Amino acid sequence: MNLKTEFTEIECDRFRRDCNFTPDELRVFNLRVKDHSVIEICMKLQMSESTVNRRIKNIKRKIVKVL
Repeated sequence: MNLKTEFTEIECDRFRRDCNFTPDELRVFNLRVKDHSVIEICMKLQMSESTVNRRIKNIKRKIVKVL
């Protein structure tokens, strides 16, 4: 699942509404769908790479649940 290219903006809005993302997950999700790399997200949100990757994993898990 590629968050950057696989979903339309309407689908992304649905995920924002229905996936019950934590505030951190939502920030990561919003940057990822805007085509930011993991490293860029790390720098913008001042998170470690492992934390960002963990957030992305949780985001994908929640998306699969609502699909």
